[in-house]
Amino acid sequence: MKAQKYEDVEFIINQKTDNFKANIIWKKGGLYLSLSGLFLTDGTTWYELPVKDLDNISIIREEPLKLKFKIPSFDVTISGEHAERLLALRHFLLPYISGRIHGNEMKALLKLWAIGVREPHILKKLMGVEEEKVEELIEKARKENILHKNGDIGPNGNDMLTKDEREFLGLEE
Repeated sequence: MKAQKYEDVEFIINQKTDNFKANIIWKKGGLYLSLSGLFLTDGTTWYELPVKDLDNISIIREEPLKLKFKIPSFDVTISGEHAERLLALRHFLLPYISGRIHGNEMKALLKLWAIGVREPHILKKLMGVEEEKVEELIEKARKENILHKNGDIGPNGNDMLTKDEREFLGLEE
């Protein structure tokens, strides 16, 4: 599959196992995109980050911007001169990751919560799951800043929804 260059970047790869952690030094190179994933190269070696394996993409520093791409046995930190392009890539990929991590149940909970349905016994009927599962989802959503304790949708909850979904649910003006 052909990959297109997206941005010049600096990157570091951290590999972790139960007994071992290895850090590769910062390398300068390019970030390439294809339909199946992200590719990093330092000019001699290519590293593939399949989108299907991404667990999370987080901002670890804003000035200069550094993003961390987490994959089960390693993570990659990326920095580049054009922070807006890296942020755009993060926002583009987050829905794929959020949907996979939290599944349809978390997103369903979030949408029902946004329209004011918050009683576990009602949520269980609408979602087709046990009340215990609803309570687990609510607890997880609060821990992961998807829902605030005061009942508002948290920043990670907003990230799970598309702009159209947020507008439809009255979360955006």
